[in-house]
Amino acid sequence: MGSFEATLRAQFEPLQYSAFFGALVLLGLLETVVALRTEPMVRRKRWPANFALTAINLTVLGALPLGSLAAAELAAARGWGLLNQVALPAWLAVAAALLLRSLASYVIHVAMHKVPLLWRLHRIHHTDTAMDISTAVRFHPLEFVVSIPAVLAATMAFGFSPVAIMLYSLADAAMAVFSHANIRLAARLDQGLRLLLMTPAIHRLHHSAAQPETDSNYGAVLSCWDRLFGTYRTRPEAELATLRLGLAEHGEDSARSLLWLLALPFRSRTR
Repeated sequence: MGSFEATLRAQFEPLQYSAFFGALVLLGLLETVVALRTEPMVRRKRWPANFALTAINLTVLGALPLGSLAAAELAAARGWGLLNQVALPAWLAVAAALLLRSLASYVIHVAMHKVPLLWRLHRIHHTDTAMDISTAVRFHPLEFVVSIPAVLAATMAFGFSPVAIMLYSLADAAMAVFSHANIRLAARLDQGLRLLLMTPAIHRLHHSAAQPETDSNYGAVLSCWDRLFGTYRTRPEAELATLRLGLAEHGEDSARSLLWLLALPFRSRTR
């Protein structure tokens, strides 16, 4: 485990960028070949604002004083957190940390929907009236400012190891793009993958304009927490292609404006 951790740590940053941007390129190309919903003019109208938010968010994340890897290193050095207090085989400690880290993402996502102040920030993600790879990065910068402290607290409370944090970050970077991709998977492949992972078909329902469906399928990487806590929903694939996306209270044109998106949290709250 020591040599693996050293190698992973040495290559972590380029691997993280490769996982995210590699997924953007690969899945963006697949969207032109096996698209679930064909909307030829949508990219040109939506991508400028969505990818402008990407650039802003990368800058914000880079400016934050403490990241989850640094928090994991601090917890390990001080012996903080549950997993640093129990003697487990290295592989089991990593597996437990990956599960608990995914649970933390699930809980944070649920809070983003259920706490009105947090919903002000998170609703920017849901105003997109179409869904593709660019939706994966459509977040208000303040959402990261609010959510990162919760991730750091979970990292220290549970004692996630640096290896687990790095592995989860790589999986999360690629899965964020994959789950939002406008692609049609073969039925058997999708049914197999969704037993463990959040597939595009599952996550598309989370972006439905119908609130009961918006408040479902919260998982970021794994689908098990939605199944366990009763927030898992599904629809036949034929219905997903025509599913109305976005938020009913916001118009399509305004949802494509970067300035409107940045100002939305400070407008009147609507749910």
